[in-house]
Amino acid sequence: MPRLSKEEVLKIGKLARLEIAPEELDSLSEHFNGILDYFSKLEELDLSAVDPFTMEDTRPVRLRDDEVEENDRREAILNQSPSREGDFIRVPRIGGDK
Repeated sequence: MPRLSKEEVLKIGKLARLEIAPEELDSLSEHFNGILDYFSKLEELDLSAVDPFTMEDTRPVRLRDDEVEENDRREAILNQSPSREGDFIRVPRIGGDK
């Protein structure tokens, strides 16, 4: 199985929004490559005699009906929030500065 280069590990870190310190790069590269080596061993298993649907559950799923419940907690919850904008709780932006 191909090994991940240090550049690829840095790219994965960037995509995951992680800062990888230079001193962690070698260790992290080996860790990732160890995981990939494990998956390559799984690919070597002979599963030709295994039925792919041996765990299939054909029983119907029983779901409960949704029931609307009136409550008076809305205002109490809004009043407890650290930042409120009208009838909404204001939260910090997630995923960048856009």
